[in-house]
Amino acid sequence: MEKSRKRLVVLASGEGTNFQALIDAKGQYPGEITALVVDRECNAVKRAERHGIPVVKVLAKDCKDKREFNTRLLQELEKLRADYYLLAGFMRILPPEIVHRFPKRIVNIHPSLLPAFPGVDGVKDAYLYGVKYTGCTVHFVDEGVDTGPIIGQRVVEIVDGETLESLREKIHQKEHQLYVEVVKNLCSKRVVVNGRKVEFF
Repeated sequence: MEKSRKRLVVLASGEGTNFQALIDAKGQYPGEITALVVDRECNAVKRAERHGIPVVKVLAKDCKDKREFNTRLLQELEKLRADYYLLAGFMRILPPEIVHRFPKRIVNIHPSLLPAFPGVDGVKDAYLYGVKYTGCTVHFVDEGVDTGPIIGQRVVEIVDGETLESLREKIHQKEHQLYVEVVKNLCSKRVVVNGRKVEFF
C-alpha cells in the first residue's frame, strides 16, 4: 500500500450496506479499508470475507460488562492504526476514552439532517414529525450522540404518499453516495476543523 493512501477501518453491527458502498467505490478514493470491526455476528462480516477484508470481532456477548467491551474495543482500534475509523451502522455509543484517543478521526453517518432528529431512529422520527425534507449527515464523532462537527449532508424530500419504508430506502441511497464522497475528501484533501465548521482544501 502506498504511503499516501489512507488506512480506513469500518465499524459495523448489521447489514453493512454503507460498508458495501465503500467497498464498491474503492477506486474512487486514495484509501484502503484495512479491517472491519464488529460487535456481533452480522451480515457485514460476510461482505468483508467476500472481499478479503480482515475482520476483527469484539463481541459484546463475550464481555462481562460495557467497561470490558470498551477496553477491548479501544485496544483493537489502537492496534489497527487507521487514519480514519468509519462507523457504518455501529450500534454503540463510543465512550469518551475512545473519542479522545482518536480526535477528528472517527466518522459517523446518521439518517437525518442533523442537528434535527438525532438518536436511534432519525428516519422514523422525521417521518412522524411531518417534516417535508430530511436526509442524511456524515459527522465527526464527539462525546455526544450525533452532535459532532458536520462533514457533509444530503437532502431527501418527503413527498405526498411517502411511506416509512420508501423513505428509508431513499435515505439509504443518499447515504451510500454521501459516505463515498466524504471518504474521498478525507483521503485526498486537507481537512480543517474550526469549532463546528469542517472545510476541505
